[in-house]
Amino acid sequence: KALDELAQAQNELIRQEKMATAGKLTQGLIDRILNPLNYINNFAKLSEGLAKDIKANIEDEKENMNQDNYEDTMDVLDMLIGNLQKVGEHGQNNTRVLKAMEEMLKDRSGGIKPMDLVPVLNQDEEMTRSYFAEKINQYGIKVNFNIPQNSIAINGNPEQLSMTLMSILGNAIYAVAKKAQREKYVPEISLGINSTAEQLIITIRDNGIGIEETIINKIFDPFFTTKPTGEAAGVGLYLSREIIQNHGGDISVKSEKDVYTEFTITLPISQN
Repeated sequence: KALDELAQAQNELIRQEKMATAGKLTQGLIDRILNPLNYINNFAKLSEGLAKDIKANIEDEKENMNQDNYEDTMDVLDMLIGNLQKVGEHGQNNTRVLKAMEEMLKDRSGGIKPMDLVPVLNQDEEMTRSYFAEKINQYGIKVNFNIPQNSIAINGNPEQLSMTLMSILGNAIYAVAKKAQREKYVPEISLGINSTAEQLIITIRDNGIGIEETIINKIFDPFFTTKPTGEAAGVGLYLSREIIQNHGGDISVKSEKDVYTEFTITLPISQN
């Protein structure tokens, strides 16, 4: 038994060392790619501005130019400006992915301490109503937070837990707004709290577009997203699950396409 335990410990150390090495290599690659990518993004934007200046100058000289030459030149400049805009868009998308990879490599195992979760929940409610105020007002989204008055004692990292809840709430706002764009209904998101003797249970539910059964098992995978590439890198739910599991808890999801999505987060309650 002792030899088996030693072998398991050695295998775990080897696994952690390989993960650390892969992390260092990945971080090095990110740094090497980000610097030239920033130049590409910046020069694409500057060149687009210069092309627009040339176009404006040619507009001023239109009366002195051959009509065919003028039209050909304007067409070429329009294509050039469009190409530069595409270079900038793809560059920004790649920058977003690299930044997401950097975020994934951060160590989230520390900073856990005794805390009261209620102030975090109150803060997240305020942030949700403030940050998404435009969509809430535009689509008449009902936001219901059922937060207990009494304190909730857990061991946790307030910043990380807040980030996790805001990520899921942001997805909920996106889902109901997407559905409200195509049909008339009452969009609603809610956050509820329940508990057992040992566990805190946080439920976040929306009645938006839902998740298709064919992809629901993939939503916690890194870089998987149903949103357009320009809107998301696809690491929010991956990081959320990592944070909750680092807290000794778990996160699960249930959904029905075009009916609802419900995330359930469980966290151990502090026994002190």
